[in-house]
Amino acid sequence: MIPKFMRKTLIGIVAVLTFGAIVPTFPANYLDKQSDKQNIQSTKGQKTDLPAYVETQEASRRTGWSAAVPDNEPVEKLISAFSSYALLEVRYQGLHKFGRRITEKMGYQYATEVAPAFAAVIRELSRGHDSEWVRSLAVTHSAAPGLGERILHIYNTDSGKNVLKLHVRRDHPPLDGYWFDFHYHSARDGFQAHHELKKIYWGKNIPPKWRA
Repeated sequence: MIPKFMRKTLIGIVAVLTFGAIVPTFPANYLDKQSDKQNIQSTKGQKTDLPAYVETQEASRRTGWSAAVPDNEPVEKLISAFSSYALLEVRYQGLHKFGRRITEKMGYQYATEVAPAFAAVIRELSRGHDSEWVRSLAVTHSAAPGLGERILHIYNTDSGKNVLKLHVRRDHPPLDGYWFDFHYHSARDGFQAHHELKKIYWGKNIPPKWRA
């Protein structure tokens, strides 16, 4: 069962991403008031049962990804299938890690900007490998609680080695409030470099600890 605070955010995200197909409705606290203010306008179109759609996506997330892709599919289809699956996992696990308070303030930005950016990194990295390698990809389910940075890792099930690490760091520049720095580390450089995806401003007050 999806927690209530996550369900509301996911429904809002689905509404925006489907544009005219769905009439979006958002709680007042969806959008981050500190940055990237957006004007969400309802568009005409056929209404869809968003809660049911979100539950369907959750069921799809639990069943895995490679079983739905035939053995003879080209590598690009595999890459597309895994990156779509990973996108769902990044959104779900990130919002679960954040907890209600953080999700209500920045969950929308995370799910619509950070998660797709990381999915693009997965696609770019995977294009240098064959079908067998892509089929071996999986995601972890052990987001770090408290003040830990880990959201999820992409790893190779054959070797057991990590391929990509999606993390979030809390930054507090002098006199500048608190920021969440979303970034990834890659096996390409031995996980040494810090590849920034996006920084999201929290505010002057100390943010709560991660829920996960």
